[in-house]
Amino acid sequence: MKVHKQITLAAFAAVAIAIGTAGVSHADEPQNHVVGTSEIQASIDQQVRKADADREAIQIMLQRTDVRQIAESAGMDIERASAAAAILSGSSLEKLAAQARDVNAGLVGGDGTIVISATALIIILLILILVT
Repeated sequence: MKVHKQITLAAFAAVAIAIGTAGVSHADEPQNHVVGTSEIQASIDQQVRKADADREAIQIMLQRTDVRQIAESAGMDIERASAAAAILSGSSLEKLAAQARDVNAGLVGGDGTIVISATALIIILLILILVT
């Protein structure tokens, strides 16, 4: 049993030494783990620009004559949807903006009017549901 304890103790000592010296091999190299304020600000600015572009894509879709007609015929308040879209954020904003861009670009299959109508109604409903 004494031999077993010595082997276990030696194994723990080897692991402790390995862990302790893991970072020492690069000790002479400067480590740059701190992100500068300019990098942080650039990242924030990029995210803000993307969110603004996403909101703009939704607003462009909501301003389309065909989308406005569809919303009115379905009894939806397009102005309320527009105001709600202005405060969307995160993944909801990204997903709805991608769909709005598809509608804006006319990337539809088959009878484009039907697909655009359905997509526009879904987007407007999601905006209203998410913000309410």
